[in-house]
Amino acid sequence: MADKKVTVTISSSISVDIDPVVVRVNNDKAKWENTSGTQFAIILPSPYPAPTCGMQGSNYVCTSQTFGSVGTIKYTITSPGKPDLDPDVDVVP
Repeated sequence: MADKKVTVTISSSISVDIDPVVVRVNNDKAKWENTSGTQFAIILPSPYPAPTCGMQGSNYVCTSQTFGSVGTIKYTITSPGKPDLDPDVDVVP
């Protein structure tokens, strides 16, 4: 299993360096990381479980579980006082 890293930048707005993040079905996890330690949340639609989030050293990191079906998943990134961002995860065979 591999973690597909996505850098989350939070200033006056939220941005990501990869959209969509491409993961392999039942294999890869998405790993969102903010290197300045700013907290954020990843909201995945049902039935996907919420990612595990917390500090790892000086970085704030959220890691998903694997994704069990092929397709495009729109998710939301939130951070207090910032407009939400709605990028995609593409799950491929």
